[in-house]
Amino acid sequence: MEQESKKLRDSLEDINVFEYLQDIDKLHLVSFISQIPLPIALFDQEARFLGVNQKFADIYESDALYLFDKLLNTFSTVVYAHFNEAMRYFSKNKNYFEQEFYVKGKFYLSYFKAIRNQYDEIETVVVVCSDITRLKRRENVLLQNNKKLHDHLYLDFVTGLQNAFAFEHYLNKVWQKSRDSHLSFLKIDLDNFKRFNQLNSYTAGDEVLIQLGSVLNEAIAQTEEAEIFRLNSASFVIVIEHLTEWAVVTLAERLKFAVTNEKILFGSNNEYLTASIGIYHLDPHNQPTEVDVLQKLEFAVRSAKEKGRNSLFLLKNEI
Repeated sequence: MEQESKKLRDSLEDINVFEYLQDIDKLHLVSFISQIPLPIALFDQEARFLGVNQKFADIYESDALYLFDKLLNTFSTVVYAHFNEAMRYFSKNKNYFEQEFYVKGKFYLSYFKAIRNQYDEIETVVVVCSDITRLKRRENVLLQNNKKLHDHLYLDFVTGLQNAFAFEHYLNKVWQKSRDSHLSFLKIDLDNFKRFNQLNSYTAGDEVLIQLGSVLNEAIAQTEEAEIFRLNSASFVIVIEHLTEWAVVTLAERLKFAVTNEKILFGSNNEYLTASIGIYHLDPHNQPTEVDVLQKLEFAVRSAKEKGRNSLFLLKNEI
């Protein structure tokens, strides 16, 4: 888009539009701007049309003569808002302003230019437009492709949550920037989930993962600065900032209850699916070296499972 903006400015400079407009009298104004090969309009400080060519009028499916002496806000509230923003820029001794707008199925780049008199007072505001519809569509295609690539790399294809690669990327960012607050990691590991898949099928297992991923996500929705990841077939990780050890343990208990409360039958013996949770606190600000967070979480989860199903374990920093 920056390239298109430069192209527009260069085109205007090549035909000396603004130099002519500073000196031209009103009698020849309409004739002059009608020859300009771009949509152009001239306004006073109240956003009233002083002159406009047919190419500009065509944007609004109107007539150039009809637009003369009309107020801009009667045709476009969007461009009128841009006009007011441009006037604020001009009041700070800036002489041009750019913005994009959409009308009747097309995208346009608008270029606002202030024409000043010898006393540095604004006499006329020139607005020149360029049709950037094809450029925007190509841009949108690139954005969609980038989103697809991002989703493929960072999202779990079963649950739609962030995946293990996204978690690794998150940890890298933790160590690259200093933080003033500690982080709390909770690894939620479904108990005997391999056996659940064998008893109920992997398709049913995927459905459960989707269901529990949504439940866990909703459980942390009201917790600020919390993120959730799915690590592997039976594990989720939640990362939270600014919570005390007691608050994190309380949250872990709520998450355990949320899983059990779904009452997902293991088999035919009224046994419900449960989860064990390992907790690890990290303070990167005071941690001199990187630690293997995944290894710490794995140890914490194993320790929780050793206590029995539906348990939790808090790993202290000294371990």
